[in-house]
Amino acid sequence: MRPRTVVFLLLCAGLCAGLASCGRPVVAPGTSGVSRQATSTESDRQNAITQWANDYCVAVGSLVDELANLPAIDPSSPRRAVETSGALLGTMIGGLDKAVDGLRALSPGPVPGADQARDTMVERFTGVRADAAAAKQRLDRARGAASIPPGILRDARGPLDEVAAIDPLSGFASVPELSAGAQRAPVCRQLTERETAPQTPATR
Repeated sequence: MRPRTVVFLLLCAGLCAGLASCGRPVVAPGTSGVSRQATSTESDRQNAITQWANDYCVAVGSLVDELANLPAIDPSSPRRAVETSGALLGTMIGGLDKAVDGLRALSPGPVPGADQARDTMVERFTGVRADAAAAKQRLDRARGAASIPPGILRDARGPLDEVAAIDPLSGFASVPELSAGAQRAPVCRQLTERETAPQTPATR
């Protein structure tokens, strides 16, 4: 996923509100009341699944949005490398917090397995955040040290590799109805159309 293309989150916001009224099949004249009601009920159910999947993708997409704004690492000196690496991790931590808050704010899943998919991703993001916070603390302490501890910049890269390895839609694979809903949801389609790994921030 190329984070600099995540402006689609704003572009798709207007589409989300219309999901509840889109995609309803037209009932042919003469269809019985029972059939019409059953068709309407199934349509409402599919729309609810699509909306939930879209909201999920907006939440995880907020992390991609933050990754698009990661500050560059300045390798001009060890001190500047430590300072800018700390700033980078701080931005990533903020993105992880937004994604977790968005996932936790989701309504209960419309199909079995949806809540588990959300909770699993919350756990993944929370684990990466803890590692990023620990690495940032080491960097912050090193800023005032007489010398830069060996390996500290290499350790700071670990959380970046962790978040790059996460597939935010992996939990949908075991829930066919949720996977189908994601294919209909505009934000989810944008997420899956791009590479899944964020780019490593460039040095300057």
